[in-house]
Amino acid sequence: MQTTKTCPNCGGEGKIVKEKCPDCRGRGKTRNLVKINVKIPAGIANGQTVVLREEGEAGEKGGPKGDLYIVVDIKKHSIYSRNGDNVICQIPITFTQATLGADLKIPMVNGNKETYKIPEGTQTGTRFTIKNKGFKSVNGNWNGDYIFTVIVQTPKKLTAEQRELLNKLAKTMNEQPPVRKRGIFG
Repeated sequence: MQTTKTCPNCGGEGKIVKEKCPDCRGRGKTRNLVKINVKIPAGIANGQTVVLREEGEAGEKGGPKGDLYIVVDIKKHSIYSRNGDNVICQIPITFTQATLGADLKIPMVNGNKETYKIPEGTQTGTRFTIKNKGFKSVNGNWNGDYIFTVIVQTPKKLTAEQRELLNKLAKTMNEQPPVRKRGIFG
């Protein structure tokens, strides 16, 4: 019976290091913390990978360094969400803005504000699109769209004057909303 195993002295290298380095203890490598600046491309999506060539672990026996793979994890934002290259958000508006129409100052992801005119009679849940104001495409020369949904906020507390004005308005309008008649199948 015959068995084979790696030499405990040379580790199968065929050479024995007599005077071992105090830093690497004869292994030929040391561990160091390295700070690397990484350029993350605009428009990168959650879960995508950035590869830095020859920034990884040192190669074996003097070989070239490996590659460093960085998986991007994008922090969720309190206002904006993303659908591909499109920016999605909800914009609260007042009852009077929805009724009379208004020029809204829309906060963009780059910190600027874009003026957008909503028409009178805008209902809650109405979606509007500002073309080419979304995220830059990683693989192309275009931008996604900025899509926002307006949410009409009804006031919870009214002053006596506001209540009186709304009561006057209510008297001039048919306060019963139209009822849709449905058939047997909806």
